[in-house]
Amino acid sequence: MGTLATSPVTTPEDMLLSRSHLAPMLALPAQLPCSFLYGGEQIRGLPESWQPVTTRRTIDANLVETVHEGTHADTGLVVRVEVLEYRDFPVVEWVVWLTNTGDAPTPIISDVQALDAAFTGIDPVIHHCNGDFYSETGYTPQETPLPAGAKLALIPTGGRPCDGAFPYFRLQFEGYGFNLAVGWPAQWAATLTGLGDGVAVRAGQEQTHLRLNPGETIRTPRMTALAWTGDSTRAINLWRRWYLAHVLPRPDGEPLQPQLAVAGTDSGEEFTAATEANQLRYQSRFKDVGIDYDVWWIDAGWYPCRDANGDRRWPLTGTWRPDPERFPNGFAPVSEGARKHGAQLLVWFEPERVVEGSELWREHPEWLLRANLPEGGHDPNALLNLGDPQCRQWLTDHVCALIQQGGIGVYRQDFNFPPLAYWRDSEAEDRQGMNENLHVQGYLKYWDDLLARNPGLWIDSCSSGGRRNDLETMRRSVPLHYTDYGYGIHPIKLSFHQALYAWIPYFKEVTLSWDRNEPGDDGRFDRVVDSFSFHCGMAAMLATSVDIRRDDYDFALVRRMIALWRRAAPLLLHGDYYPLTPFDRSGERWVAWQFDRPEIGEGLLQGIRLAACADESFTIRPKTLDPMADYVLENPETGDEVRLSGEALLAEGVTVSLPARAGGIWFYRRL
Repeated sequence: MGTLATSPVTTPEDMLLSRSHLAPMLALPAQLPCSFLYGGEQIRGLPESWQPVTTRRTIDANLVETVHEGTHADTGLVVRVEVLEYRDFPVVEWVVWLTNTGDAPTPIISDVQALDAAFTGIDPVIHHCNGDFYSETGYTPQETPLPAGAKLALIPTGGRPCDGAFPYFRLQFEGYGFNLAVGWPAQWAATLTGLGDGVAVRAGQEQTHLRLNPGETIRTPRMTALAWTGDSTRAINLWRRWYLAHVLPRPDGEPLQPQLAVAGTDSGEEFTAATEANQLRYQSRFKDVGIDYDVWWIDAGWYPCRDANGDRRWPLTGTWRPDPERFPNGFAPVSEGARKHGAQLLVWFEPERVVEGSELWREHPEWLLRANLPEGGHDPNALLNLGDPQCRQWLTDHVCALIQQGGIGVYRQDFNFPPLAYWRDSEAEDRQGMNENLHVQGYLKYWDDLLARNPGLWIDSCSSGGRRNDLETMRRSVPLHYTDYGYGIHPIKLSFHQALYAWIPYFKEVTLSWDRNEPGDDGRFDRVVDSFSFHCGMAAMLATSVDIRRDDYDFALVRRMIALWRRAAPLLLHGDYYPLTPFDRSGERWVAWQFDRPEIGEGLLQGIRLAACADESFTIRPKTLDPMADYVLENPETGDEVRLSGEALLAEGVTVSLPARAGGIWFYRRL
């Protein structure tokens, strides 16, 4: 399986590192890696004066839970720290809950940190990225050395956790390191400070300065830490394997598998021109041209959304029912049509944004949070307060009815405006951070209830692209739309893939090619289809971007490329990932990577020559193979097949030639 340096299999060394560095900080109440100020007093862990009690239980063969709980004798504040330790991976997780069990408001609780601890090692380097913010510079990987005294602050903007920062980062020391994730679907902050012998890390909700009223509870982000030995490639693939085993959603109890999505609608903003009739017609049309799909996609604009001029505009959200003019029978006929063709119905929602004039705006103003504007300013948006239990319960019941009556199989939730000001502007001085914290609890509870009440349902997380894909959100969903930027700009989206493959193995890509579209294209559907757009769209989920209203495509080519994707997709999802070219978005270099499944002796090598790349040939050098075995490499598009030894492939690679703006996949299997 190659050298130990790149083997993705958990080793005794990994587990020893976890038990020696991570487990001790979570084993004893006084040493817990959390902190806060309570009435101005610094509290670290659970002091002995809080009379902490520790309980431990085995959940299953791979998961052990330890709970530490202590109570402040004078005020009744209960602090509960829930710790999960994995036995099949070098991973620990924890979340802290604070509850007022007294009969009066607590003293001020502030500066609550879910993680406040030091990680020891020499020559620390932090691997991080800047998330998604509608820019070609998004998802840029960065490496920041942290010598003694140096500091690095990671903070998103506007209240969405991946907006300008990424809540996943890696501490690399000489010979080992730790992957860290901040599971908080709102405004988090992390500060990393170089020490003489390691790095101090503090992470939590960015702003907390509040009193808890009797009976109230707040929580911290869920912190996840994975220990690894060797090089950063091992860090990537241990994380991917743990993610697939323990995080990837399992609708109907089975891990989510690769899916092909298609859509069709008439001209209009997003899906404001979708009707029952055209949805059924286009579903059948895809089948008529030989495209077998798994998901039928209806995006924004299916609800009543006429503006003052009578035009339909998708951002007019807040009335959540199918438009009776276009869907007089609801979604049931459309979902039944999808099922007839072997597919599930996906439907878009954006429940947290309530627009002026909508039903929620008119009927439930008490559920809406508003931001302060300069004098004379007017905001037509409000934030639905999921921290209000009555509001959340209404939304849960209402959306569950739509799901069940309409036969919706995939719930897609978007979030297209920054919520931070809506949370903070209405808070009193002694309640700062409370709206956000309660909203996060309500948001997660809402999704948990949707999943519990609708067996088999799965969720797509969207937020102006990929701005709310923290690990707590990913435990309940997958990010089918990881950015709003550059769907058809190949060098840009391929550069985005490098961050996604490393942290979030399941995402959707599209086959758009904006360099070949005809003038006037709306950007949703391609006017020209070629193999290159499919090569640049390889991911666990694929959305074909053909405009099914047209009949002048080379549908035989489309079917061949879908077949290629179906063969590649299980390897892209379940394989270990090895980038074979450096990060680059210039479009002037080759892009190559390897996905390897050593347990079954199969994998793939993909090479892509971008349009501006001058080099006709490139040598793809795999990172891990069995040097003692022979391999057969096959390119299904050309029919070429070659047999090479693992030793030769590791030492010399395989040189491929492609014309500009072309890609190739070489599947390999161990003999």
